[in-house]
Amino acid sequence: MDVLEILYDYFEDRAHAAALIRQRRPFALGLLGVLGGGASLFVAQALAGRLLLLPFSVPSLALVLLWEVSALFALTAILHLILEMTGARGDAGALFVHLGLSQLAWLAAVPSVLIAQALFPGSPWPLRLAFLAVGLWSLALKARGMRDEYGVGEGRAWLTLSLPYVALAALAALSTTLAIVSLVFKALAS
Repeated sequence: MDVLEILYDYFEDRAHAAALIRQRRPFALGLLGVLGGGASLFVAQALAGRLLLLPFSVPSLALVLLWEVSALFALTAILHLILEMTGARGDAGALFVHLGLSQLAWLAAVPSVLIAQALFPGSPWPLRLAFLAVGLWSLALKARGMRDEYGVGEGRAWLTLSLPYVALAALAALSTTLAIVSLVFKALAS
């Protein structure tokens, strides 16, 4: 009953859910949230034909779920560190549960893909918009969890949430630039 109460309150009564999460720290529920959301995202991508590197199989699903859990631990640690360094006080365990439960938004991906494919067969844009909408909903739930747990404002929560993603994009851009410069120097040298 406690699990259903927390899940219901997470989407309907945010203040009560935040108090329950802070009080009980249901780590298993956060872990189940990320596993359920990751599995749903994997199935939705398979239905949309977007599994480019992995086949649709149980080992691929296990690999994706392992990646999701690892990314959740890393994101929790990074966000907690950023928030603590900037003066906000909160609990990393409760943040882990909030971030895990925010992945439950991806349960809406499979029905969204099926509806988009039924209404607009062969068109990729409705599928992209469906994934974008569910992804933004998941990010909004993450920002809400940071606001509830650390008592920060909405702008600060979104800024803090975007920092790891911006850093990852900058790292990818830097490594791509260095690879291109290396190829150019190699071509000029020969």
